Amino acid sequence: MTPPKEATPEQQIAELEAIIRRLREENERLREKANHADSANKAKSDFLAMISHEIRTPMNGVIGLSELLLGTGLESRQKHFAELILTSARNLLTLINSLLDFSKIEAKKMVLDLAPFDLTDMLIETMELYTLSGEQKELQVKADIDERLAPSYIGDGYRIRQILVNLLGNAIKFTSRGEVSLKVTIIDRTANTDTIRFEVRDTGPGIIREKQGELFQPFTQLDGPAKLRHGGTGLGLSICAKLIELMDGALGLNSVPGEGSTFWFQLRLPVAAAKTDSQDTGRCLDGDEKTTDQAGSGCSYTILIVDDEPTNRMVLRESLQRAGAGIVEAEDGRQAIDYCMTRDFDCIFMDCQMPVVDGFEATEKILANAADSNRPIPPIIALTADATMDTRQRCQDSGMKDYLLKPLNFDELKQVIGRQLPDLQVHIQGRHVIDRENDDTDAPGMIINPETLEKLGNNIGNLGPVIAVFLQTLSSRFADISRAVQARDADAIARAAHTLKGSSSQFGAEELSGLCRHLEEMGRSHNITQAEPLLREIGRAAERLREELSRRGTGNSHSST
Repeated sequence: MTPPKEATPEQQIAELEAIIRRLREENERLREKANHADSANKAKSDFLAMISHEIRTPMNGVIGLSELLLGTGLESRQKHFAELILTSARNLLTLINSLLDFSKIEAKKMVLDLAPFDLTDMLIETMELYTLSGEQKELQVKADIDERLAPSYIGDGYRIRQILVNLLGNAIKFTSRGEVSLKVTIIDRTANTDTIRFEVRDTGPGIIREKQGELFQPFTQLDGPAKLRHGGTGLGLSICAKLIELMDGALGLNSVPGEGSTFWFQLRLPVAAAKTDSQDTGRCLDGDEKTTDQAGSGCSYTILIVDDEPTNRMVLRESLQRAGAGIVEAEDGRQAIDYCMTRDFDCIFMDCQMPVVDGFEATEKILANAADSNRPIPPIIALTADATMDTRQRCQDSGMKDYLLKPLNFDELKQVIGRQLPDLQVHIQGRHVIDRENDDTDAPGMIINPETLEKLGNNIGNLGPVIAVFLQTLSSRFADISRAVQARDADAIARAAHTLKGSSSQFGAEELSGLCRHLEEMGRSHNITQAEPLLREIGRAAERLREELSRRGTGNSHSST
């Protein structure tokens, strides 16, 4: 038998080249598959984010209208149905928010907002909410909070609260008898950082060891009667796990079937530096810019309000002055940039749409100038009537730290101040409930919504000066709209209508602000064929509002309670 002929070097090289070629082709196929998978995952995350944002707009309408409906004179059966609508809408909004968080995490776009916050106050507020929930199920809900907690920590207080809300909510939901408890303990302390352990314990059914790991996977729920009884998406715990991972923390579960469960997580939180005496007294400004401060307040913070509409500035100024803040006002972005070149501010409220320089450009320049000159970088809070995803994203991209919608919601203002300036105590009055059955005011679409006006008075005090400022500008704002309509300038129409819409809505001027909103939408869509008839309606509504505000602003001032 003839032995096999040994391959020549040329043949061996040819075989190796063929192998290398096949490997390259296979690698290219695998790379294409990986790219397709990444694209599909990104498309899924983008779709979730887009559709969740788009659903939020009508959902906010459903919730708001349901709350208004419950404030009318409904019979008991109608009220029950309206309450069910409101509960379902709020549950759906919670789901939408979870989808948004999940899509951000999947796309690696979740960013923590690190700032000083009072952990003890946050824990107490959260427990007050769940104590009431527990009472409804005849459960004992209690907390054991370590007294050694620092007055203030650096972290994302909003996300920590979100984790606790999820864990406490689950514990109460799945526990039919016994108790739910929260224990917060410092387990390690260095010079500037505390390691804090949070434990949420319940006396529910418990979870077998084989199923415990599945709880932290997205869209996963344990099988059995509890799943059918309570429902849910299975997103909450997976979001908690990802948030804790973003915070470089640890999360775990100890559970014994029939004896209950303990969910725990640990975080290392830097202790916020204590304020010096000079910081406590704050910085009061001297100079030519318009600065106001309450007498004897101590000027604990200096805040810049940037808005081209004087009524909007005055409403915000009065609210913040009552908390003892020193206020500087700017009429446009250029003026704000100039102020920030020579002065430091603790916070800036920035209107987004302004002449000369808009809020987005002003924010970018203020932040860039502060970084270049090594000056303190203040948190900048957006003020806008546009609740769309694009505007919110643009605010974030420009460097704004928070977001307030117009007309100003005082409860949201308090939350924003709590996140950005936790030591500034803004006192917000609760919503005043009006007896509709005995109230002779107009129906929705009225000249002025009395509830909105009542709450505005409760939170800023005497409405007379604010009304006077608004009435002084009303004619010029209407003239701006008239000129834009006569020039058939769609963009100018949208801008002018947007400005009057924002200032009039502060007073609950539903008729006028609604008409301006309609005209603004016409301008934005460049469909202004019906602008002139609508302008005439706006003129008549403005006169009715002027008469009503003049009547209320004379001898009908609201004092703070």
